[in-house]
Amino acid sequence: MGKYVLTFESETPPQIFLNQTIPNIGKVVEMKSEELPPRVPVSFLMERFSFSRKTIIETLRPFNRGRDGKHMYDPKEVMPILENLNAQTLARQSRRKN
Repeated sequence: MGKYVLTFESETPPQIFLNQTIPNIGKVVEMKSEELPPRVPVSFLMERFSFSRKTIIETLRPFNRGRDGKHMYDPKEVMPILENLNAQTLARQSRRKN
């Protein structure tokens, strides 16, 4: 049986409960909720994305909310940028020749 992840962003939580069976979809096994802080450091972004500190700082320089020594970012602004950058990096890699 496969495992699928759904992500919802809304003002109110969805009306889905654990062990609830949704017709034609399956059974709800796990639910997670995450609150993002208003500002996140580079180390938080390094845990989420497989980029070096230097790459993150150079890419997100216009979005820096801290000083040069303390790089702080708004996660709602920068996470979509890093997700797109990650997709571009994966698409750019050449295929292995056997």
